[in-house]
Amino acid sequence: MKRVYYHYELWEDFHNGMYEDSSPSDEELISNAVQLLSNSDLLYLQMSRAVREWCNSGEMNMSNRSRNRQAWLGQAACSIAYGVPENLTKIAWRSLTPEVRSRANAVADMVISEWELTRFRSTKVLNTN
Repeated sequence: MKRVYYHYELWEDFHNGMYEDSSPSDEELISNAVQLLSNSDLLYLQMSRAVREWCNSGEMNMSNRSRNRQAWLGQAACSIAYGVPENLTKIAWRSLTPEVRSRANAVADMVISEWELTRFRSTKVLNTN
Protein backbone atom coordinates (compact mmCIF):
# COMPACT_ATOMS: atom_id res chain seq x y z
CA MET A 1 0.00 0.00 0.00
CA LYS A 2 1.37 3.39 -0.97
CA ARG A 3 1.62 5.91 1.85
CA VAL A 4 -0.18 9.19 1.13
CA TYR A 5 0.67 12.67 2.45
CA TYR A 6 -1.38 15.86 2.55
CA HIS A 7 -0.40 19.26 3.90
CA TYR A 8 -2.11 19.93 7.23
CA GLU A 9 -4.18 22.72 5.69
CA LEU A 10 -6.01 20.00 3.73
CA TRP A 11 -6.73 17.84 6.78
CA GLU A 12 -10.41 17.75 7.62
CA ASP A 13 -9.67 16.62 11.18
CA PHE A 14 -7.46 19.70 11.66
CA HIS A 15 -10.26 21.98 10.45
CA ASN A 16 -12.69 20.21 12.79
CA GLY A 17 -10.50 21.17 15.77
CA MET A 18 -9.19 17.70 16.53
CA TYR A 19 -5.70 19.00 17.35
CA GLU A 20 -6.71 22.03 19.41
CA ASP A 21 -5.79 22.04 23.07
CA SER A 22 -8.76 21.93 25.39
CA SER A 23 -8.95 22.17 29.10
CA PRO A 24 -8.74 18.76 30.78
CA SER A 25 -11.57 20.00 32.99
CA ASP A 26 -14.07 19.90 30.11
CA GLU A 27 -16.01 17.02 31.62
CA GLU A 28 -18.84 17.09 29.06
CA LEU A 29 -16.52 16.45 26.13
CA ILE A 30 -14.63 13.77 28.04
CA SER A 31 -17.94 12.13 29.00
CA ASN A 32 -19.09 12.19 25.36
CA ALA A 33 -15.84 10.51 24.33
CA VAL A 34 -16.17 7.84 27.03
CA GLN A 35 -19.73 7.08 25.97
CA LEU A 36 -18.79 6.83 22.29
CA LEU A 37 -15.71 4.69 22.89
CA SER A 38 -17.83 2.38 25.06
CA ASN A 39 -20.58 1.85 22.48
CA SER A 40 -19.24 -0.49 19.78
CA ASP A 41 -22.10 0.03 17.32
CA LEU A 42 -22.01 3.83 17.49
CA LEU A 43 -18.22 3.81 17.48
CA TYR A 44 -18.19 1.74 14.29
CA LEU A 45 -20.55 4.20 12.62
CA GLN A 46 -18.49 7.24 13.61
CA MET A 47 -15.14 5.66 12.71
CA SER A 48 -16.54 4.68 9.32
CA ARG A 49 -17.97 8.16 8.90
CA ALA A 50 -14.57 9.73 9.65
CA VAL A 51 -12.72 7.76 6.97
CA ARG A 52 -15.58 8.32 4.50
CA GLU A 53 -16.15 12.05 5.07
CA TRP A 54 -12.60 13.09 5.89
CA CYS A 55 -11.06 11.89 2.65
CA ASN A 56 -7.66 13.59 3.02
CA SER A 57 -7.21 12.96 6.73
CA GLY A 58 -8.52 9.43 6.40
CA GLU A 59 -6.33 8.49 3.48
CA MET A 60 -3.23 10.02 5.04
CA ASN A 61 -3.69 8.32 8.41
CA MET A 62 -4.99 5.01 7.16
CA SER A 63 -2.28 4.59 4.50
CA ASN A 64 0.44 4.96 7.14
CA ARG A 65 0.84 1.50 8.65
CA SER A 66 3.53 2.74 11.06
CA ARG A 67 0.96 5.06 12.67
CA ASN A 68 -1.38 3.91 15.42
CA ARG A 69 -4.42 3.76 13.17
CA GLN A 70 -6.62 2.47 16.00
CA ALA A 71 -5.86 5.60 18.02
CA TRP A 72 -6.45 7.92 15.07
CA LEU A 73 -9.80 6.27 14.35
CA GLY A 74 -10.93 6.63 17.97
CA GLN A 75 -9.84 10.25 18.10
CA ALA A 76 -11.40 10.99 14.72
CA ALA A 77 -14.68 9.33 15.76
CA CYS A 78 -14.89 11.45 18.91
CA SER A 79 -13.98 14.58 16.98
CA ILE A 80 -16.41 14.10 14.10
CA ALA A 81 -19.28 13.03 16.39
CA TYR A 82 -18.91 15.50 19.27
CA GLY A 83 -16.07 17.90 18.47
CA VAL A 84 -13.83 16.29 21.09
CA PRO A 85 -10.15 17.22 20.61
CA GLU A 86 -7.59 14.43 20.68
CA ASN A 87 -6.12 15.44 24.04
CA LEU A 88 -9.51 14.94 25.71
CA THR A 89 -10.09 11.67 23.87
CA LYS A 90 -6.81 10.44 25.35
CA ILE A 91 -8.07 11.33 28.84
CA ALA A 92 -11.31 9.47 28.13
CA TRP A 93 -9.35 6.45 26.86
CA ARG A 94 -7.34 6.23 30.08
CA SER A 95 -10.58 6.01 32.07
CA LEU A 96 -11.87 2.97 30.17
CA THR A 97 -11.56 -0.58 31.46
CA PRO A 98 -9.25 -2.97 29.61
CA GLU A 99 -12.32 -4.84 28.30
CA VAL A 100 -13.85 -1.68 26.82
CA ARG A 101 -10.50 -0.70 25.29
CA SER A 102 -10.21 -4.14 23.73
CA ARG A 103 -13.69 -3.87 22.18
CA ALA A 104 -12.93 -0.36 20.85
CA ASN A 105 -9.68 -1.60 19.30
CA ALA A 106 -11.55 -4.51 17.72
CA VAL A 107 -13.99 -2.05 16.15
CA ALA A 108 -11.06 0.00 14.85
CA ASP A 109 -9.45 -3.14 13.42
CA MET A 110 -12.68 -3.91 11.57
CA VAL A 111 -12.79 -0.40 10.07
CA ILE A 112 -9.11 -0.64 9.12
CA SER A 113 -9.70 -3.99 7.38
CA GLU A 114 -12.71 -2.63 5.51
CA TRP A 115 -10.77 0.47 4.46
CA GLU A 116 -7.86 -1.63 3.22
CA LEU A 117 -10.13 -3.97 1.26
CA THR A 118 -11.92 -1.04 -0.35
CA ARG A 119 -8.63 0.68 -1.13
CA PHE A 120 -7.13 -2.51 -2.58
CA ARG A 121 -10.16 -3.05 -4.82
CA SER A 122 -10.23 0.53 -6.09
CA THR A 123 -6.45 0.52 -6.67
CA LYS A 124 -6.69 -2.77 -8.52
CA VAL A 125 -9.49 -1.40 -10.72
CA LEU A 126 -7.49 1.77 -11.41
CA ASN A 127 -4.39 -0.22 -12.34
CA THR A 128 -6.17 -2.47 -14.84
CA ASN A 129 -7.58 0.34 -16.99
